[in-house]
Amino acid sequence: MDLHRVKTAFYVALRYLFSKKKHNIINIVAIISTLGIMASAAALIIVLSVFNGMETLIAGSFNTFNPDFTITAAEGKSFAVDSFPTQEVRAIQGVASVQEVVSDMTLVTYEEKQMLVRLKGVAPSYPAVRQWEPLAIDGTFDLTYQQCDYAAIGAIAAGMLQINLNSLERLNFYYPKRTKKNLANPADAFNKRTLPVSGVFSTNTAYDEQYVFCPIDFARELMRYEGEVTSMEVLLNGSKDYRAVQQSLEKLLGNRFIVKNQYQQEALLFKTMKSEKLIIFFILAFILIVAIFNIIGTLGMLIVEKKTDISVLQSLGADHGLIRQVFIWEGLLISMLGGLIGMVIGFVVCWAQQTFHLITFGSPEASYVVSYYPVAMSWTDFLVVFLSVVVISLITSLLSTRAIKYEKYAL
Repeated sequence: MDLHRVKTAFYVALRYLFSKKKHNIINIVAIISTLGIMASAAALIIVLSVFNGMETLIAGSFNTFNPDFTITAAEGKSFAVDSFPTQEVRAIQGVASVQEVVSDMTLVTYEEKQMLVRLKGVAPSYPAVRQWEPLAIDGTFDLTYQQCDYAAIGAIAAGMLQINLNSLERLNFYYPKRTKKNLANPADAFNKRTLPVSGVFSTNTAYDEQYVFCPIDFARELMRYEGEVTSMEVLLNGSKDYRAVQQSLEKLLGNRFIVKNQYQQEALLFKTMKSEKLIIFFILAFILIVAIFNIIGTLGMLIVEKKTDISVLQSLGADHGLIRQVFIWEGLLISMLGGLIGMVIGFVVCWAQQTFHLITFGSPEASYVVSYYPVAMSWTDFLVVFLSVVVISLITSLLSTRAIKYEKYAL
């Protein structure tokens, strides 16, 4: 590539961009094209930033509840505690604790109401280790009090069962017997245990409808998991090097166990969110394409107006390729100018929303997790939008200049 030719074409195109046109209609069409690209770029930045904010908010809610890593058996629902290298896992740098968990779906009844929930048996110290006491909106998250076992239930499940903490009524748990079956007496096919409720918790996620926590010994007795667990949960000591810890766990445990980080534990949710973000991007990118295609008309009229300039360039030795480069650069400059202004506008709008919370979900008295639209800007979004503008405008400029035949114009 001849850099001298490229510089010459760029400087000529830059002069055409800001020079006064003989026909005002060319300026009008160019301004409309620039405004369309500017609005599309700004909309892309704002919408993508809102999606980032929503994803960060939802991820923060789920990650408060989910452990840093869960380890499950590659085959089967449970595994023996003795078969798990607990001490070796604790020795991995960054690991703070390893917690045994017994969890499965159970039927729970309260007075005349019943529903399916996921009963999760954990060590009595588990809520304190996870610092979950602030999640309790009624009662306490304490699973053992005065040597008695208690259950903590999600807010939505508590509402559906109409839990009354001041009542002496207990939760009744039913779990199918894993071995002995009595088809003649269906009631005998279930193990039954009861627990009082110590508190109601809220995570502002779907878990509030699904989960009930209890001491792990209670869950083992109900589900007949003697000396077994359904998973092990690994909690870190504040280390942010999740990838290194996960790699160490996978290397240590081999193919016998499956290690999942916080995002992999909610893989479907985050894949859905990324798919929605991608779809919205393509919709707005299509609008951007339509706006950029207005450049074809702008370049066509500009070429007609600049016949005299083209003849001068030809007299000075400019060939067909150089003249074509001039108008390709002209299309790129118009698009990039609109794109950059649009990205600046998008940045300002997002910054204002982050700082001043201008757009809210409703009245200040309403009860929301956050009262305003969350926004999180990412430099990758700006890069993707800018590259989209450049690539689409380059293709458009190439198509428009290729369709025009250059002739020798007389001075």
